[in-house]
Amino acid sequence: MTYSARGADRSAIQFASAIRDRTLAALGEPPSTAIIHQIAEEIHAGSPQTSRLKCMRLANGWTVEEAIERFHGMCDRAGIKRRGLSERSWREWEAGARPDREYTDLLCRLFETGPVQLGFARDYTPEEARRAHAAAGTADPVEDAAREASEHAEEVENSELGAGALERLRTQVVWVGRRYVWESPLPLFIEMRVLQEQTRKALDRRIHPGQAQDLYFLTGALCGLMANASMDMGRRLPADTLARAAWTYGRIAGNTSLMGWSRGMQASVALWDRRYEDSFRYAGDALTHLNTGSGGARLYMLRARSAAMLGRTEEAREALLRAEEARARGGRDELHDEIAGEFAFRPAKQHYYAAVTHLHLGDASRAIQEAAESIALYSTDERENRSYGCEAMARAHLAIAYVMEDDQEGAEQAVAPLLELPPDRRIDSLGATLAASRSLVSDRMARQIEGFCSVGLTHTVAASDQRRLSP
Repeated sequence: MTYSARGADRSAIQFASAIRDRTLAALGEPPSTAIIHQIAEEIHAGSPQTSRLKCMRLANGWTVEEAIERFHGMCDRAGIKRRGLSERSWREWEAGARPDREYTDLLCRLFETGPVQLGFARDYTPEEARRAHAAAGTADPVEDAAREASEHAEEVENSELGAGALERLRTQVVWVGRRYVWESPLPLFIEMRVLQEQTRKALDRRIHPGQAQDLYFLTGALCGLMANASMDMGRRLPADTLARAAWTYGRIAGNTSLMGWSRGMQASVALWDRRYEDSFRYAGDALTHLNTGSGGARLYMLRARSAAMLGRTEEAREALLRAEEARARGGRDELHDEIAGEFAFRPAKQHYYAAVTHLHLGDASRAIQEAAESIALYSTDERENRSYGCEAMARAHLAIAYVMEDDQEGAEQAVAPLLELPPDRRIDSLGATLAASRSLVSDRMARQIEGFCSVGLTHTVAASDQRRLSP
């Protein structure tokens, strides 16, 4: 593909995405097949050089890989033997090649349309006949509307997803999110992925609009948890990708809490990537969706941390105050306060974030106070609220603050409990924080940190991957 061809392809994708986003935003609910076909027609009308098959794929919001996956899934559900469909064949069809009769039939079935609409055949019906057919179809629009409404209501009433199944999925999401606070990330990540496959399959079934909204929310929440796990395992790019997916699901579900949390996750990834301007911007965007309650407090604290890293002292201090005000104003939401668990932003975590911010503002004394308060709150809280990861990070920053105050003994006391953490709970950010402090601490403590960092969660993940790939 030439450079100009790639540019044209990007333009077509951007054009199609704009039409799809605009239509879905106005719709406010998952699109019907008719709406998808309407989007495809609008894409083709504005970009006639784009093949109709590609327009239909873009109208659905699928990549080529996702379209092929949907194709195989359709075959499996219908009991049809899988074909050896490749990405190369699909792209050739989109470029103008014609599939054989069998593939044409299956593609029509996938997109719930005919070969004319996919560009594989021509419609030779005379224009006057088409107009006459259209007129006949609207001879009695009132009766037609009543019949269509009745048929649709009957279909919707007979939902294939029972209330019990949806409730069970929600309970599983809540449970895995809460267990994340005290269990190792790797096995939970695998469990989350299996659970997310269940929510996706449920979305493919015939469901009520309200059920779809709930399923999009649960799918997005799982993306968020998987993003968090990816971060803890040292995989920042997948973490950012999953956070973006969580934001998209939140937007489709109309859930501003999930949208705000997801942008906050992107801000957190950017912080650890040292993209402080990006982090500051993501946190600011997140606050347009959520700015009260514990969720709002979290976003203001992320903004404070990124501002501190950028040397914007006044903005950092202002964000710290706003965080306290957001929590004081209250306001519960489904994600932070009902699902809670890893999504919760309790006072202990806010004090830990404050310690980090003050540390980067050069106020080691205040950082010690905030970190000590965080640890005290964690130590007296119930197990389901005691995040070992955040408590460990509070201790790591407490140690650094003590070093800045030239108190090596205090630093060693702060680090001592961390050395007992099992390798599968030594999250990536903890190792990175301690490793950065090695040049500041005593030789004895530096050796302890080096030993701690030599075996951690990232090594556990790598070993697991190696075992899985071994013959």
